[in-house]
Order: sequence, then C-alpha cells, then structure tokens
Amino acid sequence: MFEADWTRCAPWIEAALAHARGTHRIGDVKAMVEAGRAHFHPFANSAVVTEFLVYPRLKALHFWLCGGDLRELLAVEPLIAAWGAANGCTRFTTAGREGWRRALKAKGYAPAWHVCMRDLG
Repeated sequence: MFEADWTRCAPWIEAALAHARGTHRIGDVKAMVEAGRAHFHPFANSAVVTEFLVYPRLKALHFWLCGGDLRELLAVEPLIAAWGAANGCTRFTTAGREGWRRALKAKGYAPAWHVCMRDLG
C-alpha cells in the first residue's frame, strides 16, 4: 500500500520540494518516511509529509511538505492535527510560501517568525 500511495502522490511532494531550495530530493524524503523520521499522509487528491519537532518543553507536529488540491489539504488538516495530538503534540507548525499564511488563517494559524536564508560560498 505504501509504495502505491507514494508513487501516486510523489509528484505533489516533488512540487512542494521545488520550493525547498535544494534541501531534499524526493528519494531523501521517502527514506525519511521509511525510517520513521517523517510521516506520509496520502489522500485522494493531495499528500502531506509531517515531522515531529521535539523541544525541551513541547512536541510539535510540523506540516513540512504539502501538495495537491488545496481544498482537500485544508479539509484534512484537522485529521492530521488530531493524529499529531494523539502522538503527544501540543503545537502545530508549518513553513512555506506566503500563500499558506492566507490559506491557514481561518484555521487559527498565525505567523510566528520569518525565516531568512543565504547560501554560503
């Protein structure tokens, strides 16, 4: 089942990775999922890859890669959030393009920090 879902959903994950500025390739993400370091959530017309971020005072579910149909992604967010809560998460985070901020505002998400980067070399 995993292989079939992964193959079907990989183009959506790859599209999300196109905005990651070279941090991972699709094979890297698949290896992380297979090793249990990331979590793959396939749906009919979209897919999400999450990861746990463990801090000294809380555990967060980070919505890392999201691709496919936006309406479906917004509709399944409560399902993934409930799964995160059942796994001990007390916070949900995401990082991404500006459009995600607008899309998630109605779900109670608010900007917490800005990420800036510069390549060295």
